[in-house]
Amino acid sequence: MNKISDSILEEIQNCCDIAEIVSGYIPLKKAGRNFKANCPFHHEKTASFVVSPDKQIFHCFGCGAGGDVFSFIMKQERMDFPEAVRFLGEKVGVVVKKEENPSYPQAGSFTGSLYIVNELAEKYFQQNLLKPGDSLAELAMNYLENRGLNKTALECFNLGLAVDKWDGLLNFLQKNGISQELMLKSGLVVKNANGKVFDCFRNRIMFPICNSQGKRIGFGGRIWNTVSGVNSANQPKYINSPETEVYKKSKNLYGFNQSKKFIIDKDYCIVVEGYLDVIVPFEAGIKNIVASCGTAFTSDHARILKRYTHNLVIVFDSDPAGQEATLRSLDLLIEEGLNVKIAKLESGYDPDSYVRKYGGIKFQNLVDNASSLFDYKLNLLCLKLNKLVPEEKAKIAASMLETINKIKDAILRSSYIKKLSESLMVKEELLFSELKKIKSFPTGGVDISKVSIPKIYKMSKVAEKMLMSLMFEDGGFIKDLKQIVDYDEFSDPIAKKIVRHLYEQDLSECNPIELFKQIGDTQINSFICNLLVSDMGIDNKKKSFEDCVRKIKKDKIQLQLDALHQQINRLKQSESQELMSLLKQYNELKKEQNAYETVAKKES
Repeated sequence: MNKISDSILEEIQNCCDIAEIVSGYIPLKKAGRNFKANCPFHHEKTASFVVSPDKQIFHCFGCGAGGDVFSFIMKQERMDFPEAVRFLGEKVGVVVKKEENPSYPQAGSFTGSLYIVNELAEKYFQQNLLKPGDSLAELAMNYLENRGLNKTALECFNLGLAVDKWDGLLNFLQKNGISQELMLKSGLVVKNANGKVFDCFRNRIMFPICNSQGKRIGFGGRIWNTVSGVNSANQPKYINSPETEVYKKSKNLYGFNQSKKFIIDKDYCIVVEGYLDVIVPFEAGIKNIVASCGTAFTSDHARILKRYTHNLVIVFDSDPAGQEATLRSLDLLIEEGLNVKIAKLESGYDPDSYVRKYGGIKFQNLVDNASSLFDYKLNLLCLKLNKLVPEEKAKIAASMLETINKIKDAILRSSYIKKLSESLMVKEELLFSELKKIKSFPTGGVDISKVSIPKIYKMSKVAEKMLMSLMFEDGGFIKDLKQIVDYDEFSDPIAKKIVRHLYEQDLSECNPIELFKQIGDTQINSFICNLLVSDMGIDNKKKSFEDCVRKIKKDKIQLQLDALHQQINRLKQSESQELMSLLKQYNELKKEQNAYETVAKKES
């Protein structure tokens, strides 16, 4: 894949003022030369989110998020880097050309042309549905109203009508200058064995499918039974656009472009099956809702939603097929680290019909009282298998253990083992034994948060941080440091990585924006932003530089002395050549350490 050129990135960066971009999402308050706000990425009462217009960066002292304007948009809009570049480019009028970013081409490119074809098709379908005085349009509107869809819903989701003609859309697209080849590639028209080209969608209510940015990428068409002379009973209820360059069923969720901001606000997403299962609840006020596009829920779908929330409520149909779909989804959702609940509908209902009969409030209550995935799966298995029969009990246990094994949280796994033990009346140790056969079950480990960090490391990191700050203020310190301190002498792994990069690239200045692009590490971005928006209180830069270098050198020597001391203690009962060599090294290092201390005393 071709990379986006540095010139384009620089042009977009120069056109974007980070304070202006961020203020479009959250209110900023002036704080000296910077701006402050409550962080948009985590809940807090005291503002710890800082935006620096001078350095064109942001940093949150609460959650550690930080970076440049691209980093902010990536995190705020849940985009990857090319998406963020495209998004900001459009905002400031900078064109990201095809050869620079093939994933997001303009109208002149092939995929850009597919977007245009789909937009024209949507316009055609809408014209059919809203045609004044047209009897077919009136019948379709009556049908939709009976399905609980008002004019607001039609406009929000851009519903339309494909008439019962072989060449209605074909002729419309031809009049708008679309080539037959492009129509065929879009999947909106098809060619039979005799070479005849005709509309793919006929006599159907049309549901445009959009990507996360609202671009039209495909369609779903639902048959309706009101047209005289058409035997719709023999046709599939729904047909969908085939996969194209812009439409991948496994990577797109219906209604997502409308619902994503509500998913963020609610911090959970309701997942349903069909188009109307999204639209009807959405118009009833339940807006954090999406549907898979005529396919099973996939790991790609899960990864998309993970950008916005880790909490899902599955509401699939109550029929056996819906239950099976739910079961198939559970394990892959758990593997993706999502917290999953299942809301069970009354028999014979889907979300669409349930909301139309009982209303949005009752549907929301059903969602609020959703069952845990454990209870849902166990209940379904117990309906199919008799847990009193030993062989069938073993099958239930094996299926549940497959799911439990995918849960990453050890405490949650243990809780579910206990519940399964009580339900099946099987000893916990037996279930744990079976679980080990699936995958080794961790019994514990070192709690890193409780491991004490030697004080010497803590003090070294303060000195290292001050050195980094000096280098960002004055690039001349990079050259000075390179001559006397190796990057391996830094104890902080992030600082070490930055210094190594500065040395290897032979850089003469620390430009944070350039480092973000060159290194491409979110931890490093956060470290740098924290450094730049913090006040280190450095007055005498030259002296501070020398003091920090001395501190790093002394601490390195002390660590070496400690290691030698341990080795000497191990060999002190012997008079081996190895012991004599270690003692010699120890004494030499001690002299070197004393020399650093003498210099420090003189200067103080």
